[in-house]
Formats: sequence, structure tokens, C-alpha cells
Amino acid sequence: MLDAYVNQGASLRGMAQPTSWSIAAMVTQGDTDTELPLLWQICAALCKLNYRITVLDATSTETDANPGLQNLLDQAHWLEGTPPSPQPWQIVPARRGLQRLVTESKQPENTMQPIGHLFRHCDLVVLYADAPLLANLLPDSNLCPLLTVSSRKASILSAYINLKKLQQQARLVPFIATMAPSAQKNTETLAHTTGRALQRCAKVHLGCQTEFMTVRSFPQHNARWADAQPIAQRLVASAIPMAHQFAFARHSQPGTAIGVGSH
Repeated sequence: MLDAYVNQGASLRGMAQPTSWSIAAMVTQGDTDTELPLLWQICAALCKLNYRITVLDATSTETDANPGLQNLLDQAHWLEGTPPSPQPWQIVPARRGLQRLVTESKQPENTMQPIGHLFRHCDLVVLYADAPLLANLLPDSNLCPLLTVSSRKASILSAYINLKKLQQQARLVPFIATMAPSAQKNTETLAHTTGRALQRCAKVHLGCQTEFMTVRSFPQHNARWADAQPIAQRLVASAIPMAHQFAFARHSQPGTAIGVGSH
């Protein structure tokens, strides 16, 4: 387990601090032209509901000029008492940091524990990462990642592959958002049909029940991405409290007996 504190006393103080934020996730399939605008609009919708949000962006790599999660992990012991960001939401490059969490974790259920105190001033941390990384970060967590898909054949195939990987490797079942890119009625119908088809494939071939929502990704009455708010609310509803990670970690230290059902 990665010990982010300078000594045992600091570690115990950090673990004693309330960790009330939650983790949500959005799967990237490489279609950033569609995914990123939706993600930003989701964040904007949540900010209107007074959520403080951090996006850990695994598509962006930390560098000296572009510091991110890896730097926060390296400097974690200096961050005690750091005031919260004045911004209602922030984007943190996180490719190396998230991969490091997977590499250094000794217990899959505790992979996210080292970042618990880093974002204690947030309400929601959104992991924006590919399916294999999410599967390694949060296996068996009951998280419901957001998975976007268009009506293009390549997008549908990619979505099914990612859905299968999440379900079979980590027992995670994503929530599907099918994108309607224009106001023409047939595009919304096609998006709905796509969602139904993917939902049916998941049930027949993977034995899992998925949910989906059609998202209109075009301006509507001068309010762009008017469907962002229900998607945002669904993302929050499917998030998991980070406190669960800490509760399990505290009871699973060496020498501590854990009874059935204790977590």
C-alpha cells in the first residue's frame, strides 16, 4: 500500500480526517470531441448544484510543465491544511498517478486509498479513464461508470468491448449515454435504437442489465447540452463514497481479524 504520509503519526492523523467525497467515473473510448464537451457540461451542471468537483484526467500525462496527480502523490505530506481550490471544479492530469496507484496497490479494494486526503475539500472526484484502467482501479466497487456511444458502427463495437471488459474483469456495469448529434428526429431515434441494441447485447451475451439515456448534443433554445443535468444527476447517484475505501483499509491492517460481513 502506498503510504502518502511522512511518518506513522501523520498517517493516523490523515486517516482520522473525514473523507466525505465520492468517486464517479466516465469511460474514454478516444472520442474526445464528443466525450470532453459532455464531461465539461456535466461538471458545469453539477457546479450549479453546488458540487465541488475534481476531474482526474487519465488522457493527460503529468509533466514538469503540466503537473498533476503524480506530483500530488509525491508531495502528499506537505498538503496538510492546504486550503481548497477557489475554483468550483478543476482538471488534474492523472495518467501516471492513476497507473501508479494500480502498480503500488497490494489490495485491489484499497487501490484508491492513497488519494483520500488529497481531495477532502471536494464533493466529487470524476475519473476520466479507459476501461482497463478503471477496471484495475475500482474492481467490485459497485461503481457505475458513464459510457458514451454514438450510432457509428465503430463506436458501438468499441462500447460493447469496453462494457464487456468492465463487467468481466471488474464486475462493473456502466450507464450508457447514446449521443444524438443533431435536431433531426431520425438522429434521436437512431440514438435510442443504439442504446436499446447495446442494452440487449449486454443482457444476452454478458448476463448484465444496463441502463441508458439519449443525450442531445446540439444547441436547444440557446441552452447547449440541455441533457447534461439529468446525466450529471445520474453520475452522482452512481458514485461511491470514498469513506468506504478508508473503512475497509482501517479494518484490514495486519493483525486485525475481519469477520464475514464486516465491510
